[in-house]
Amino acid sequence: MLTDMDKSAEHTDLGDGAVELLTLLRAHGPMTRSEIGAVTGWARPTVNRRIEELDVIGIVRPLSMPSPTGGRPAQGFAFDASCAAILAIDIATTATTIALCDLSAHPTAIRTIAVGAENEPEETLTLIRATADAMLAGGADAFPFPSAPPRLCAVSVAVTTRVETATGNIIQAPVMRHWEDHNLRDYFTAHYRVPAFVENDANARALCKAHELAESGADAEQGGGAPMIADLLYVHAGMGLGAGVVSSGTVMHGADGGAGDIGHIHVFGEDGAQSPCRCGNTGCVEASAGGWAVMQALRDAGRPVRTLGDVVELADHGDVETVRLIRLAGRLIGDTISACVNLLNPSCIVVGGELSHCGELLMSGIRERVWARAQPLATTSLRIESCSDEAQAGIIGLAYAAIDQGLTSIEFLRRFASR
Repeated sequence: MLTDMDKSAEHTDLGDGAVELLTLLRAHGPMTRSEIGAVTGWARPTVNRRIEELDVIGIVRPLSMPSPTGGRPAQGFAFDASCAAILAIDIATTATTIALCDLSAHPTAIRTIAVGAENEPEETLTLIRATADAMLAGGADAFPFPSAPPRLCAVSVAVTTRVETATGNIIQAPVMRHWEDHNLRDYFTAHYRVPAFVENDANARALCKAHELAESGADAEQGGGAPMIADLLYVHAGMGLGAGVVSSGTVMHGADGGAGDIGHIHVFGEDGAQSPCRCGNTGCVEASAGGWAVMQALRDAGRPVRTLGDVVELADHGDVETVRLIRLAGRLIGDTISACVNLLNPSCIVVGGELSHCGELLMSGIRERVWARAQPLATTSLRIESCSDEAQAGIIGLAYAAIDQGLTSIEFLRRFASR
């Protein structure tokens, strides 16, 4: 049996074909040597070498497969999703969810701590690290390993603002104003000695829903070895408004990481056109339909709201002013989404965030304006639905972000081999 040192010595010869084989096994499932050769066109020695490369680093495992002729079982090989862990960290406004996920994006341990983007960075990051370190040291209690802590291969972090694509810095962050220019990618890479990925929270949830809805039977196309909806818009209606855009099977980040910032699209017409926004402009849709704006309007009307949970509770109890504001927010958000539909032509729109917990009070206004104002060609097969599992969606989406970027990279696999 190879020791860890032996494996580390051999992994440096990993070739580009290792990524191709891994992608094939992730998409297809278990395959025999003959099946791999038939699909790839590789000669038998090439197939054997590439299987051995992945077997040595522990990301592929052998297994017996039924013979198509009913004879002796054939030896097959499968992607082993349980061979390592991804540490997923979803930093929301007032809380942070931390999870360990396997390489199929399945969460195996989840913790929530009561600090988030509103706290000072040092306070939040210290508690995140302490919680994550305890989870990673938990062995069988935290991950399905019989006797050892999980083999960490990546950290994936979501934040409630945009992330500069080139540097990984948090930028232009009204909600995370104390966090600007903090580089979480470098921070977590330095601490855990593995690649770190940083995403906007709406992008992470868009990734989750693109995979999840494809698996539930929607039209899918192959993306990074796993099926996903090719064109999807996720709208996060929380304290602010943002969107995650999946286009042609890829999350759109834009030139500098600013794609999806729909909260600062201008509102036309009487409702909200002159409302001051916290970005410094007037008339942004977020200034009338964002959670912070709804809360301020309710406070001005004498309602003692402290959180968006209080807003949802008032709406559930039929408070007239709250119902009016949520319905207005739905129509304004719907106007904005209708423009996005005309531009992007998604097949599915998912609305999440705390305001989505108001249910049809919000969603009916969104649907009304989208059906009325988007072009018929763009709405022929369009579905609009709400997201009921945001915390889980954020964690799963973060795992997919690491998987889709990491397991398609030979550099990532070479680093994985040295762990």
